[in-house]
Amino acid sequence: MHYPFLVADKIYLRRLQKEDLEGNYFQWLNDQTITKWMRHGVFPNSCESIKAFYENQSASKTDIVLALVLKEQDRHIGNIGLHSINYVFSSAEIGIIIGETDCWGKGYASEAISVLAYHCFNRLNLNRLAAGAVDENIGSIRAFEKSGFSREGISRQAYFCEGQYHDCVNLSLLHSEWLAGRAHGSI
Repeated sequence: MHYPFLVADKIYLRRLQKEDLEGNYFQWLNDQTITKWMRHGVFPNSCESIKAFYENQSASKTDIVLALVLKEQDRHIGNIGLHSINYVFSSAEIGIIIGETDCWGKGYASEAISVLAYHCFNRLNLNRLAAGAVDENIGSIRAFEKSGFSREGISRQAYFCEGQYHDCVNLSLLHSEWLAGRAHGSI
């Protein structure tokens, strides 16, 4: 493991590094299959834009992007971010991308979401985590629900892809729900 920050069973999270920009990460954001249900991929990614993103998030007080790494292979397979961190209202939003398609459906996303939620509630003193996914992104919705998130509403026709508008599912997890789920062993 190189520079682990949060460690789970099969994965660990670490700060995104400049070297990651030169790996597959750059191409993930240009791959229309990977970004189909994301706001990324609508416009082409460039070396300049990803470097600017890296510099901005490195200096941000309200956003952090962590590399999601497979422990066994020490392989960077995706990223998970904590965004719009609001220390007054004790809330934040989680976003995730699994860029390596051979790693889809293996539970890595829910493991990353769970370990980040643990950190948010136990170290950052957050009370509410929010997430969203296009209604057809079943894998993402399942990963959040497996991690204890509940559906709280729908943003109607909020996303446009392949000539159609799609609804987005809004999910959240409260600290009290997270504690209750851990006490019952459900998360």
